[in-house]
Amino acid sequence: MSAFVAQGDGHVPRVSAHAISRPRLTATLETDTPLTLIRAASGSGKTTALVEWASATASRVVWITASPATAPSAALARALLRALPRTDVAHDLAEDGWPAVTSRLRHAEGPLVVVLDDAAPVDREGVLALCRAIATTPRTRLIVATNRPSPFDTEGLDLVIDTKVIAPSDLMFDTEEISRALGVDDDMAGEIREVTAGFPALIRALVLRGAGTDTESLRAANTVIEDYLQDRLAECGFSPQALQGLLRISVTDSVDLPLAVALTRDPDIAKALDQAETFGFGRWTGDGGCTFTLTPLTRGMLRRELRRSFPGEVAHLRRIAAEGAIRRDLPLEGLRLALEDDDLRLAKHVTMSGWNRLLHRDRRAVAELLADVPVARLKQEPLVAMLLGMSLKPSRLRRQRGLQLLRMAVAAANSRRPTLSATERIFIWAAESASLRAIGRPEPAAQMAARALALFQETPESRWQQYARDVPLMCTHIGISLYYGGQLDEAIEVWEQATALAAAHGSTNGFHGICLLAGVHALNGDLPEARHYFSLVRDGEWDPELLDSYQSTFYRIAGAMLAVEDGDLPAAKQHIRFFEPYRATSEHWTTMASVEAWIALHEGDAAGGLERLESFARLRGREASAAHVRHALSRPRVLLHLALGDVGTAKSIVQRDAGSDRFGTVVKRARLALIDGAAADVVRLLGQTRLRPSTARERAEALAVHSAALRRVSPAAAQPSSATLSAQLADRGLTTPLVLLGAEDFGAVRADLDPTGRATFPRRSALPSFESRPRLTPREQVVLRTLTSGAPLPTIAAELRVSQNTLKTQLRSIYRKLDAGNRSEALEQAARHGLLPD
Repeated sequence: MSAFVAQGDGHVPRVSAHAISRPRLTATLETDTPLTLIRAASGSGKTTALVEWASATASRVVWITASPATAPSAALARALLRALPRTDVAHDLAEDGWPAVTSRLRHAEGPLVVVLDDAAPVDREGVLALCRAIATTPRTRLIVATNRPSPFDTEGLDLVIDTKVIAPSDLMFDTEEISRALGVDDDMAGEIREVTAGFPALIRALVLRGAGTDTESLRAANTVIEDYLQDRLAECGFSPQALQGLLRISVTDSVDLPLAVALTRDPDIAKALDQAETFGFGRWTGDGGCTFTLTPLTRGMLRRELRRSFPGEVAHLRRIAAEGAIRRDLPLEGLRLALEDDDLRLAKHVTMSGWNRLLHRDRRAVAELLADVPVARLKQEPLVAMLLGMSLKPSRLRRQRGLQLLRMAVAAANSRRPTLSATERIFIWAAESASLRAIGRPEPAAQMAARALALFQETPESRWQQYARDVPLMCTHIGISLYYGGQLDEAIEVWEQATALAAAHGSTNGFHGICLLAGVHALNGDLPEARHYFSLVRDGEWDPELLDSYQSTFYRIAGAMLAVEDGDLPAAKQHIRFFEPYRATSEHWTTMASVEAWIALHEGDAAGGLERLESFARLRGREASAAHVRHALSRPRVLLHLALGDVGTAKSIVQRDAGSDRFGTVVKRARLALIDGAAADVVRLLGQTRLRPSTARERAEALAVHSAALRRVSPAAAQPSSATLSAQLADRGLTTPLVLLGAEDFGAVRADLDPTGRATFPRRSALPSFESRPRLTPREQVVLRTLTSGAPLPTIAAELRVSQNTLKTQLRSIYRKLDAGNRSEALEQAARHGLLPD
């Protein structure tokens, strides 16, 4: 090092005799980045690390220790001019201020580094001027150390100069450094790091104390730490009011300013927290320093003193802190506070206020927090038992205990216990509904959801008002259970109510409901409504993480379905790429699989779509064989097999998997009858059923099949049905129901709807032509059915009560139509065309 200068206060930094060498930090500081910013509390070893680096670097170092006197921009420039080496440039002597500083830096010999220690007092103007000067002189660097927020943390400074930040965690001693400093083995070093968090001043104190390598020495280390913290508190010079405020704040892990004021009743507590940050007792974090967190060591010491000094206040302070945690969307911290005081009533309140976050975001931590609470205590608060049960249920090892707790909670909710409020029963029943849905029991789940909804609708808002933040999410899950239980209209109504409640209370908890409304309306064929809700998500100011979360699944479904209707298959495929991380876990997997199949069908890739669908089912294992799952997948399976021309398999799927009490099944049977050429059967099936379409899409698809069947009889007879279909498609913005007709029927019906060819209907069918498919008379179908028995012809003739010659005549006609030479070939061809009985 060719120069080492200090600003004129006379205190030249030097390596202390007790300094602990840390090559890791020295290497970190040796960088090409123009600005290196070290921000950490006093005692974090910033200056020691800088001095060690300065003694080793090959660069010239100019050291300035900032002070209030050098805080103004002009004063800092003068201090730099006194410290920087002079140059031979003539105009350097004639200028002052920042132009002269820039000139000195530009003409300095060799690489030069300016170190600005204790830089927090420097004003914003001085910071920007110094950074601009460094940024315009390629052979110079700047290293800045501060112990509190400063203008060097200004947003946008990295637009002026490239910056490398050394975080407080980077300054903490790691296990290897502790082992080397104290002469202990790695295990002991790890324990010491656990106790001290690797805080440099504490490690130095232990070095001076001479910590040993046994457990007794580790206990002695705790005394050293306590003494050190006490000395630091005394050094800070906190007022009695500020110190008492810090004691009260220690009841919780972190505070924002409103909570700090509520706990301390001190409107000026922010000043004490700023001072505490400067001395390393805690740190402001978040945008604008919105949250203050005490270091674990400080908090432990202050909390012990709180219990000694104000034992009667602790329970009250915990309740205040728990409410603050709820407000800040940190229910896990609120639950921890409640359990510290063994206050299960407070735990119940926290649970109801943060149910969804506790169950989804914090499930594992909840299980650990509540694991040691005796069952006898949990019986007193069934909702807390329900929370623990649902948190344990996904664990294979603890599933049985989870189910035990669930049964206990539901039994309590079903009882007439006067101590259980209506709101608690609603939460418990809603949770039970979600649990039943998750294990593949949609009908009982819908029944439980209906029970919870009925009680919710008859309960005055004043009874659940304080939990209004989580009520929209609760209603959303009630709606999901109703939806998968077949109660479609009720589900949509609940989701609309949930989104309205969220909007009324200024909450983002309506996001999930809006996504569900967008997706379900798109699936149902109500495209105007789907586009409305889809735009609310797409154009809303939502947290970006929500758009890639489980909650956005139906938003992606809506986007894919709308894109298919618009003929934009690349956009549809872009939406379903979101499904990939959730294929093995999402409860919406059957809908996801159906949408993927829908896109493949319209893309003309029925074979690939069928393989992906069956791969999806194999991934889900045993649940894919459940009756309600097979029914949900029967529609995409039938359509894909028809697109491949495999009518026989399509018929088998309808016979095996389609529910007999659904209008959608009637449409499937009518579609197959149309392919068989049985127009009269189509009209009978659709005209005589007592079942009614449950969605606009079902209605439009039924009208398309009906129009095609009538047109085969007489184009004039099809006109009323075609007119109704045209109005339905126009009103709902649909086009795709047409493409589910065979190629010839598609062309004929499309011509009826759009004789000019100017409409935006699809240009081709998703299904092939079935005109070449053999068509047998009803009598020939009876004869073909008897051939499957394998009986000899005389026996078959006797069974049919015809002569053998008549039977042979009928067989020759069947063989000719099937292009077969014998019985075996006839049966093979009949199976391929789907003409054999199921």
